[in-house]
Amino acid sequence: MVNLPQIPKIGETIVVERISPQKEFVIIFEYIVTAVQFNASRESVDAADAQVNAFLNHCWEGTSNFKVTNFLEQ
Repeated sequence: MVNLPQIPKIGETIVVERISPQKEFVIIFEYIVTAVQFNASRESVDAADAQVNAFLNHCWEGTSNFKVTNFLEQ
């Protein structure tokens, strides 16, 4: 689950960065949005505005200063 500042459109790219618990490296995930489904009812305050489907396009591993050192996915 990722909170996005705005709801993306189909075909847009989402970049998510995750830092390792030891803060030694960062993993950068690049997703392409394939579908967006808006939530019609807001039963809960915590409910998301929309559900986004995406596939992983690229994934990189880098050092904590965000220098990419290793290409993980094709």
